[in-house]
Amino acid sequence: MQLPKIPFVVLDTETTGFIPKVNRVIEYAHKVYRDGKETDAYEELYSIPTEIPGVVQIITRIRDDDLKDKRAFDAARDDIVKRMGDDTIIVGQNVSFDIRMLQGEGIDLSDRPWIDTSMLASLVFPELESYSLGYISAVLHLNHEPVHRAMGDVHATLELLSKCWERLLELPQEMLMDLKATMQKSSPGYAMLFDALPTGTSGSAPQWMQMTAPKKVTPSMRKIILHKPDIGIVDYIEEPLDASFLQTMINAAAADKNTVHWIAVKNLTATVKRLHLPAEVRILQPPFLLLDENEAEQLRLQNELTADEATLLTKLDWYKPETFSDAPLHGDEKAVWNGKLACTEQSTAYTDQFKNLPSVVLLDHRQLLAFVKDPDIAAHGALHSDAHIIIDDASMLEDTASKAYGAYCGLNDLRAASQGHDGLTKFTDLLQLWIEKTRNEQDVRFLAHNDIHSPEASALRDLLTDLLSDTLLRPQTLKQLEAVLRCLEEDALTRITWIETRQDGTQSLHSVPESVAELLKADLFERYSVSLLIPPQSAGTLQEAVHRSVKAAMNTALPRVQDGVDVSFPEGLSGRKVLSDPPDGRTILLSGSRRIIEEYFIGFTEDLEAQGITLICQNFSGGQNRMQAEFLSATTPVVWVLTPWMFEGLELPPGTVDHLFIDALPFDNPSNPVFSTRSEHFDNGFLGYSMPRLLQRLFRILRTHVRIAKGDSDVTVIDPRIEEKKYGKTVKEYMQLSSEPLKEKSTSKNTSSDFPENWQMNLF
Repeated sequence: MQLPKIPFVVLDTETTGFIPKVNRVIEYAHKVYRDGKETDAYEELYSIPTEIPGVVQIITRIRDDDLKDKRAFDAARDDIVKRMGDDTIIVGQNVSFDIRMLQGEGIDLSDRPWIDTSMLASLVFPELESYSLGYISAVLHLNHEPVHRAMGDVHATLELLSKCWERLLELPQEMLMDLKATMQKSSPGYAMLFDALPTGTSGSAPQWMQMTAPKKVTPSMRKIILHKPDIGIVDYIEEPLDASFLQTMINAAAADKNTVHWIAVKNLTATVKRLHLPAEVRILQPPFLLLDENEAEQLRLQNELTADEATLLTKLDWYKPETFSDAPLHGDEKAVWNGKLACTEQSTAYTDQFKNLPSVVLLDHRQLLAFVKDPDIAAHGALHSDAHIIIDDASMLEDTASKAYGAYCGLNDLRAASQGHDGLTKFTDLLQLWIEKTRNEQDVRFLAHNDIHSPEASALRDLLTDLLSDTLLRPQTLKQLEAVLRCLEEDALTRITWIETRQDGTQSLHSVPESVAELLKADLFERYSVSLLIPPQSAGTLQEAVHRSVKAAMNTALPRVQDGVDVSFPEGLSGRKVLSDPPDGRTILLSGSRRIIEEYFIGFTEDLEAQGITLICQNFSGGQNRMQAEFLSATTPVVWVLTPWMFEGLELPPGTVDHLFIDALPFDNPSNPVFSTRSEHFDNGFLGYSMPRLLQRLFRILRTHVRIAKGDSDVTVIDPRIEEKKYGKTVKEYMQLSSEPLKEKSTSKNTSSDFPENWQMNLF
């Protein structure tokens, strides 16, 4: 095992939660290395005055009885500090968490040099799907014993450091010198680590320094002819479940040389990864996904860099990304990108995309709507009234339009942008204090008249006025400050405006129009030729995106063609029964709430593990990338429990999933700020708004399943409301209608439901 010849301590903590002082350290372990050799090893459990939360007991396998008769952490503090030494670099996986938790216990390591091995791994292992220690240990075959415990994490972290060091030793001298120069301006830990690298002997960049190419969908052989509707009459195209249908649409657009087609998708990055794009297609990346090289150069010229700025600059040098997804960005590097390096609508890298546009343009919903609502944007001149706009995934148009017409600012992004600017740092600190005072410990807090007119809000607006006139601030930073102002101005009270705090502590400000239908009518539907790809039988249920007064016609020239999906509705089956005896293969279980997922995690993890079955649970098994990676790498059987909302955005290869169980019908959360407000636009919010959105989401779930499932996979709906509630009949018939097999010349079978005009009658 090759290790850097510097003094370091690899440490890990097991804790009762994420908040220092509130949550406690119940286990600590470390190993000290000097000149590449171990000089000390230490591990200990500690008693605490409270019981260990159930979730923590499952994650750590530490029980309350294990802590009986153990000394408190206070009694061990001096011994720990003495044994780790005062000259060692602190090394850990996501080490900032351990440093914060130890500080809460009275050990202040905040001024010590440190190295985060997860960030280090993201530098030199771009091929990995996740940088969680569990996943890396499995893929790189690291020693992670004892599993779930602090010393096991220390062993795995130590071996990961060695693996990273081995790859760094492959760097040629020129790259090595550039790397050292960058890191010398960064945190002391990284400066010391990279300075210890010996002279490079390789003559070229190592082979590992390249991103893995994504797997594309199977090209579609179906040929269609597109119809361009008249301006002012929306063309509805009912979308099949076929994963290659969008590919078919793009191919048809590329073959049509007489019309310029603008095709808007919800997730441009995922679409580009999946599809085979003809040469006639131009991808228009949104500004926030594009790198502004001028801003990157300004960052390189800084005399000092944060650790995240230094590693991000290194990735820019190594991987030469043009877009956000072209480099293995990790952790708070994303905030640096958003706060300092992303393009704006005026950036050259963005405007250059519009030169010599071909006949097919592929972009995302929000970018298209930015064009139609703002004549000053450079692209607006390229979008002519004779163009044909095709909007894929139009059942999501309401949500994406809310973002396009609204304002958003994440505090992490603003914090990253404030590095090196005292005035912006002061403003960000005051903004965070105002947020904490205003939200009063609520996760979601609507802003009211008193909030906007408080002395603190007034002072923030005054500071904003000065900052927005600061010519030294980057364009992307100014854009974020403008978003904050829109959330604090008087007009914010005419919109849906709120503060949101997520489970991981990240905070954000939001402000969106109460209705986007009128805006879309004026800016889009009355000015352009528009085709909307919609779920089957949903044409009359999109009122919050397509205003009731907008004229529309169903396109019958493009019938739905799809293979059938096996959907069943057994009585008596439940999520608990599925987890008690999971089927073979890879299973996904969709659950409607964090509370239920937590119950499943606590109740089944250990029993399933004893049977050799892996259980992955949202909120308790890391972020989406980590869970996807572990789901793919786990030996079967494996079960993944997650929410329907996360499921819609999964990026798994085709042929991955064997079974999908829908444990809970995915109704919108009634407390969601936008949903709760817009449901009041209807005489009956449940019938007019909640039910249509449910059916549309169920179609998208089926479509996602088809994209990632094996050919013989099955879908099982086990929510008891299918049988217990009157609306269950409608849900069942709609899912059957959406999943039936349809050939080129066949038509959808009739059901007892008259979609969309009278489907509500089936509720009663």
